[in-house]
Amino acid sequence: MNESSIRKIGINFWNYFVTYSTYFSMGAVILLSVIDISDLDAWKVNILGIEEFMFGKLLYYITVLTALFFGVISISNTKEVKELEKDNSEKGNQIIDLENILEKVISDKEELFKSYLNLLFSNLNLTHSERISVYRVNNNQFVLMGRASENPNFEQPGRKSYPITEGFIGKGWAEGEFFIDNLPDPNEHSGNQYFKEINSISPINRDVVSNLSMQSRTYYVKRMKGYDARPKAVIVIESLNEQAFKKEFAEEKLQGVKRHLVMFIENSSHIEEREIIEKVEQSDAKKLIS
Repeated sequence: MNESSIRKIGINFWNYFVTYSTYFSMGAVILLSVIDISDLDAWKVNILGIEEFMFGKLLYYITVLTALFFGVISISNTKEVKELEKDNSEKGNQIIDLENILEKVISDKEELFKSYLNLLFSNLNLTHSERISVYRVNNNQFVLMGRASENPNFEQPGRKSYPITEGFIGKGWAEGEFFIDNLPDPNEHSGNQYFKEINSISPINRDVVSNLSMQSRTYYVKRMKGYDARPKAVIVIESLNEQAFKKEFAEEKLQGVKRHLVMFIENSSHIEEREIIEKVEQSDAKKLIS
């Protein structure tokens, strides 16, 4: 085998890893969850004369590094897509193909994240009256990453983005966390007391409150930091019921899954990827009109 053949094989292997980097990264995240749930990281073996060799810990750290490595490749691949967008006038057919691939990858990411939120939902013993939502900050706005509820009506996305300073989400983002479990019944007095209480805590437009798909009485909002210790997202646990859960209970459950949740947040490049697709679609629509 000559040098040219070896180089070609190496390039093919690298292209394969780049193409499927998202799947490798997300697969590693799932494996981390399995390791945590099964306490596999505490597995010790006797090997090569070493007693109680921490094989589980070694497996855990290798999995973490794998998730980070392929996560970086995935983000790098997304940046290359942005560069291709600039040349869409000359490479229209290529961009259309790329758009379809991205849509498939995005859907896979969103479904995987939703599955994880469903597991967290069950772990918190929530019901059809509750909902979990995760919002990532993008371009100084909150963008919904994922949502889970037993009630399909509460799983539907609302607005495309939310102001970073508005409502309980904005308050939790600014202060680190926010909890309330005694909001007035929104069905009483035409919702006036409900709105006044919310507005007194964090100013918000009356129409926004009236159009909420879920007018909850219990809220827990927690700001999430990334690997660089900088704020990246917020998680919101809410319920239609008054005093639906204790703050300490929610904090305890979130602490147990925090590192995996942060990993999903750090790998949430599908938000930027969706923006790429939308821009391309808008560009194509303008070309058709003109």
